[in-house]
Amino acid sequence: MRRSATEYVILAITLVGVVLSLYAVTLHFAPVTSSICTFGPSLNCDKVNKSPWALLFGVPVAILGLLAYLFVLLVMLKRKPIQRRLAFTAKDFYLYLSFITLCMFGFQLYLTFVEMYIIHAYCVVCLASQVCTLLLSFFIGREAVVAK
Repeated sequence: MRRSATEYVILAITLVGVVLSLYAVTLHFAPVTSSICTFGPSLNCDKVNKSPWALLFGVPVAILGLLAYLFVLLVMLKRKPIQRRLAFTAKDFYLYLSFITLCMFGFQLYLTFVEMYIIHAYCVVCLASQVCTLLLSFFIGREAVVAK
């Protein structure tokens, strides 16, 4: 199967998101002063990743992000069989995937508001992940518009 240039871009962005999430997971479980992305009180990955808001029902949100990126990666890699199995057009496939990435982005926006107004510190890795999800939403949404 031949992939379009946009599909390769989506896969590349998703891989970057996986790497960022893996790093965030290691930050969550590492000693407090282990982060290379702590630049002071305002840009402090350790403060964000060790806060109570870094957990959702006892699960680190970094792991949830990793699972979300891995899901998008797997679905993109298996796009054609999934489309055949579910009788989706390319447009259907990308519309559903757009919904998923927009949900990911919405959750990340919530976490950014928590960083801004509750924790009073930002995680550079988290913000980079949010950029990845925004780009994924854009490119997947673009495919949904142009697909037939």
